[in-house]
This record gives sequence, C-alpha cells and structure tokens, in this order.
Amino acid sequence: MITTNTIFWTQIASIVAFVFAVFALYRLLVDQKDATIQSLKENVSYLKDQIADVKQQSPDVLAERLSKRMKLLEDELTKLGDDTSSTEAEVKAKEAELAHARAEAEALTRQVLHARELLQEYQCPHCGAPLVERAYHSESVEYQGRELDIDHNWSTFECGLEIVDGLERHRCRSGGSPMTRTLSRNQ
Repeated sequence: MITTNTIFWTQIASIVAFVFAVFALYRLLVDQKDATIQSLKENVSYLKDQIADVKQQSPDVLAERLSKRMKLLEDELTKLGDDTSSTEAEVKAKEAELAHARAEAEALTRQVLHARELLQEYQCPHCGAPLVERAYHSESVEYQGRELDIDHNWSTFECGLEIVDGLERHRCRSGGSPMTRTLSRNQ
C-alpha cells in the first residue's frame, strides 16, 4: 500500500524535476536568442560594409575621383611644361594619361545619362515617384471574322498615377496633368 509519506516525496520529486526541466528549457531558449542576436549583428555589420562599398562606387564618387585625378594630371603637366629638365617623352606621357582620364570622364558621363534615361521609365513623368507595379495583359478579340491579340500595358506609381495603354486613368496626386492625356509609347 502507498503511504502518505511516499506520495509526499513523489510529489516533491515531480515538482523538483519540473523546475529543472523548465530551467533547462529556459536556458535553451536564452542560448538560441543570444545566437540569433549574434547572427543578426553579423548580418547588420555585413550589410553596412556592403552599403559603404556601394557608396564608394556610386557615380558621384567616381566622377569626383576622376575629376581630382584629371586636375592632378593637369597640374603635373603644367609643372612638366615649366620644368626645363623634363623630357618631351614625359610630357607626352602625361598628355596621353590626361587624354585617357578625359575619355573615362566622358564615358562615365554617358553611362550616368543612359542610366537616368533608363530610370525615367520607372518613375512618374510628373513628380518622379517610383513605379509600384507594371503589368502586361493579352486579350483575344474577334474583329470582322479574324481573331486579334491585343496587348495591354498597365503601370501604377506611388503617387497614384495609373497609365493604361498610354492613357492616364488616374491623375498624379502631386498635381499631374488631365486624366486622359496621351503619353508617348516609349515611356
């Protein structure tokens, strides 16, 4: 027969085992939380490094560096021209280096202008708000006994502008133009 004393000590042992199990579970969860926090810190650090790298490669920074390099080359060329001991080969080498830097600057300018042209397609033509959604739909219709496929182009911008097949269906909230103004097909 089970005595009261046995039941009492069994209950105490169960409570102690439960407390240890809860404590072990708590430690496990805390360790997982700490590992997650550490992982997120490493992720944030990595992303900050990537952002810094991208900022260093932006067109503005590259243009500024190229401009400084061209100024330095022009100054060196002026010094070489003033220096009587410099050889004609050194002057020609600096001139060639300066011409190369100018060509790089022109190429960078063309790339930036081309990027801006490409970006215009993804911005509101009135206020510059970014494109939210662009969708293309096909529709098959029958006309005079022939089946035709019609493609529809639908674009929505953050400012509320909605363009369907080159026609503005909803205006730009920043003060766009009339509702049904026809836009050029290459926008």
